[in-house]
Amino acid sequence: MKLTPWILGLFLLLGACGYQEGVVWRAEQSYLNFTGNWANASVQIDGTQPFVLKPKNATDSSPFPTNTLYQLSPGKHRITVTRDGRVVVDRVVVLDNHATMEVQVP
Repeated sequence: MKLTPWILGLFLLLGACGYQEGVVWRAEQSYLNFTGNWANASVQIDGTQPFVLKPKNATDSSPFPTNTLYQLSPGKHRITVTRDGRVVVDRVVVLDNHATMEVQVP
């Protein structure tokens, strides 16, 4: 009779120590960071529609310039940067998962 509360308490204690199993996957994403003389340069990635890197607006509250960090999927990408009709960067890059690659614009 005296052993029953101890056994019950032991089972409750062991039952409270649950074991959870699982895997957390982070989304696959990589970034290109444009540095250097990037103002008003046109960027084309993998033959898509080009976009222009613009300096920060006076009304923008972000401490970083606009459009200098661009999110891509990991893998092989072709980066073409043009300014005033001339190609200044034409490079093929391989991006790792959760990595940021710097693209220096001369």
